[in-house]
Amino acid sequence: MFMTTGIAVIFIVGKLLIGCLVGLLIAALIYRSRLNTRRGVRSALIAGVTYLLFSGLAGWADAHAAFQNGHRLAFAPWGEDLRLRNFIAENGLVICLAASAIAATLANLSSIRK
Repeated sequence: MFMTTGIAVIFIVGKLLIGCLVGLLIAALIYRSRLNTRRGVRSALIAGVTYLLFSGLAGWADAHAAFQNGHRLAFAPWGEDLRLRNFIAENGLVICLAASAIAATLANLSSIRK
């Protein structure tokens, strides 16, 4: 795929915004009526960065796959075990969403009053 710098920036910002949205939703679910700007922004930023990092991990795993006749190989022709990479590549969206939700939850865990 032809990738320019502008398109790469658009993809990065889009993924960051998706993660921020997940973090803000998690903060809204945790705090309900006690949600303030500081808690929402902290949760959104941490979840956004986490989504971006795990999206990079999923992209790396997808880029290092071995194919034969259009199917992913569990073992590469050079003998490398690719099952974990294939799992990460195939479930990248779920892994990114779950990781950002967990990061947003952990970011808000310290400020819950007892």
